[in-house]
Amino acid sequence: MATNTKRSFLKTSLSAGIGAGVGMYWGAANAQKAASLTMTSWGSPAEIAAFNAQIERYKARNSNVAIKLEVVPSGQYYQQLDTRFAGKQAPDIFRAQYQRIGRYGQSGAAIDLSQYLDAGFGQDFLPSVWRASTIKGKPHALPHHTDTFALFYNAEIFEACGIEAPKSLDKSWTWQEFIGAAKLAKEKAGLNYAFAMNWQNSNAYRWLMYLYQHGGQLLDNELKGPQINTKEAAETVAWTQSWFKDGLVPPNTSLKSSEPVQNLFATGKIAMLLHGDWQIPFIQEQARFKWGVTYLPRDLAMAADLGGNALAVSRDSKSPDVAADFVKFMVAEEAMREFVTKAQFLPVRKSLKEKGLVYDIRNEEMKVFLEQSATVPEHLVSTIVLPTWDRFNAKLADELELAFTSGQIGRAPCRERV
Repeated sequence: MATNTKRSFLKTSLSAGIGAGVGMYWGAANAQKAASLTMTSWGSPAEIAAFNAQIERYKARNSNVAIKLEVVPSGQYYQQLDTRFAGKQAPDIFRAQYQRIGRYGQSGAAIDLSQYLDAGFGQDFLPSVWRASTIKGKPHALPHHTDTFALFYNAEIFEACGIEAPKSLDKSWTWQEFIGAAKLAKEKAGLNYAFAMNWQNSNAYRWLMYLYQHGGQLLDNELKGPQINTKEAAETVAWTQSWFKDGLVPPNTSLKSSEPVQNLFATGKIAMLLHGDWQIPFIQEQARFKWGVTYLPRDLAMAADLGGNALAVSRDSKSPDVAADFVKFMVAEEAMREFVTKAQFLPVRKSLKEKGLVYDIRNEEMKVFLEQSATVPEHLVSTIVLPTWDRFNAKLADELELAFTSGQIGRAPCRERV
């Protein structure tokens, strides 16, 4: 992702005795009025613990504000959130993937936060995630963190099989080399399957990084029409389909399954796992073998996935000003630093990327993810943050599921114009 070395302006609030600009923001509401807020999220134990720690810090500075964190399983999250919006009982604050913000902003479910932000508030955020959080130039959420994919590997299996993981981004495996390593690990280690990919629960957008690696894209350069009916797209479908046809991945790990593929890796049932940085705490705790992280495979080019989430204030909030203040607090520099280093995410403030971070666990492995995050194509970002992305994601998931589970390639998705 693009970076910018310009530092954003940090405005000092003398009356509050705290930083109130885009950096060291510790909650400027100062309990001007009592409020009881609810916030909803999914997340791993490390994420929930990090959220709760920041909630307690905010409450310590705003004693008249109560905040309740409601945790929903990831596979049920958006369905429950939409149901609550339909019943006009949505939480005050909700977490959403960048790919979903457009829909909630366009429908008015996530409110425009402009009135609560100082001029230039977005200057310190990475352009890609700030753009993902805005609708027609108006911020309807604030970027909280990002994440991306890399390749987890069982170092003991690799050593026993004579497989050496790439040590640098420019030496990452080609598609052919990756498949060769997978077949070797499966055969020599006596595994039923070699690896798995985290795109379950219809997260079809994660397939797009392979399409871009192969020189394709989902939409045209103007983001107005389909670009999926191409040789590059067909070959990418065929390559990922071959994972299932050749028995390299478990058949129950396709897009519409809910199989927690991280469990397969942590228990030693597969040798490799294509997954995100946020799985590091789980694997660190559960795996009883040496493991490491290396770079994604590449083809004509390298490309990675844009992940991560923003925080939004819902239209149902009775205290939107206090809710917005808490969201500003959560995305401030110091709070963001604490959250991402404890929950193993990547920061979305340019200032934090410039200063560097030291993670609580597996700092060297997190450096791989940081390097990998720089390979997310800008066109991919522009595609998946479209307000209409949910429609495309659903069609893409349908067609890929058909290809992977039935051995067929159905009609190409995304035929209609945006």
